[in-house]
Amino acid sequence: MRMIPLVGLCAIAGCAADRDEDLVEDADAITGCTSVTTVLLYSEDTYEFTLPNAFSANQDPCTRYYVDLPHLQDPTMPRPGADQVHALGANFHAMAEFSWSGWHDWIAQSPGTRTWYLAGKAFRQRMIDAGYDVAVGDTWIINELPSSVRTGEDDARTHIRSAVRGLYEGNGPTSQGGVFIAGIGQTLQNFAVYKPNVEGWLEDAPFWVDMNNYVRWFSYEVYADPHADCVIGSNVVADADHLNAYLEHVPRLAEAGGSRTATAASYLERAYVPLLNEAWNSNKGFGDNVVSLLAFEKFSRLQVYATHVWAADNAYPGRRLGFAWSPGTSTQMQQQSLAQIIARSVARAYPPNHFYGLGRLACSTDGALDGCGCEVAGAYNNGWQTFARW
Repeated sequence: MRMIPLVGLCAIAGCAADRDEDLVEDADAITGCTSVTTVLLYSEDTYEFTLPNAFSANQDPCTRYYVDLPHLQDPTMPRPGADQVHALGANFHAMAEFSWSGWHDWIAQSPGTRTWYLAGKAFRQRMIDAGYDVAVGDTWIINELPSSVRTGEDDARTHIRSAVRGLYEGNGPTSQGGVFIAGIGQTLQNFAVYKPNVEGWLEDAPFWVDMNNYVRWFSYEVYADPHADCVIGSNVVADADHLNAYLEHVPRLAEAGGSRTATAASYLERAYVPLLNEAWNSNKGFGDNVVSLLAFEKFSRLQVYATHVWAADNAYPGRRLGFAWSPGTSTQMQQQSLAQIIARSVARAYPPNHFYGLGRLACSTDGALDGCGCEVAGAYNNGWQTFARW
C-alpha cells in the first residue's frame, strides 16, 4: 500500500500546487517527516565505506540510506556486515547483493531442478544466515540485470520476473528490493537499435506489472560522461538539461509512449532511480572520467542539481537518487574529499520536509551555480533528446 499525500497526488496529476511533498512508501515512512529521501549507495568491486561514511557524517532525519554490500567470492553468497551499516545511523539499511551472473551459473549446474524463482528464495535464506533483517529495513538488490532485458532475448524477462518473485517472497516476510540495470554509455551515436529495443521493453506490460509487485527501486546505470555534459563556454542550466536527457531517458520515453507504455510509465514514476557516476579518474565501465578532481567535484554536484531540477518539474524520480562509487587511482584524502562533497550536496538539496526550488543548493551553500560549473573539453550528445518523443 502506498500513501499518496494530496500534494504528491497533484504532482502526478499535474495540478498547480506547491510541490513540497512527494510519494512516501509505507516502508519508508519516518515519524515527523512529510516526505522521505531515498539514497542508494553502490560500491564497485570493493567492500569499503568511504561514501557511506560521508553520508553518515551528513545525514538528515528524513533520508533513508541503503548500502549495497557486494557478494563474496562465491557470487551466490551475500556478504556479512549488515550490522556495520546499521551502526552508521538509524536510517541506514543494508542491501544484500544478488549476482545475476553468479546465480545464472548456479542454475546451470542443475537446470532440471534449479530455477530463477528458487534462486531468489534460496538467496533470501542466505541473507538471514548472513545477518540481514528485513524487519529493520534491510533488503536485496540485483546486480546487474543483463542488457538482454531490453531485447527479451534468451527469455530474459521471464527469468527476471521469476527471480524477483522469489526474492520478494523468500520464506517470509515479504520484501521488495531493487535492481541495477546495465545501461549504455552517454556517448552512444547510433540509436537505431537501442531506442527501438527500449520501446519494445516498455510496451511489455506484464513485465512491468511484476516489477510493480516485487521491485521497490528500478535503478538504471546512467553513468554520465563529463565530456558530454561539462561543455566549455556553456552554462550550468544547459549542462543540466543535456545531462537529464540521458539520466531520465527511460522513464521519459515511457511517458512519451502514451497508452502503449502506460503500465511502465506508472511504475517508473514511483520506482525509477538514476544511478549516478562517481568513478573519478577511471575510464573503465563508467565513461571517461579522467579529468581533474576539481572538474569532477563540480560534475558530481551537477548530477545532483540536474536530478533535483528534473524531479521538480516531472513525476519522477522524486526524492530518489543513487551513486555508483568506483574511483580510479587516487589517494585516500582525495576519495574522502569527493565523498564529502557528494554527501553535502545531497543534504543541502534534499533537506527534511522541503524540496522543490532548492536544487541550486546542490551546487553551493548560498545557491550559486558556480559550484556545478564544470568545464571539460567535449561536446553535447543531442541524440538523447529524441527520447522525449516516441
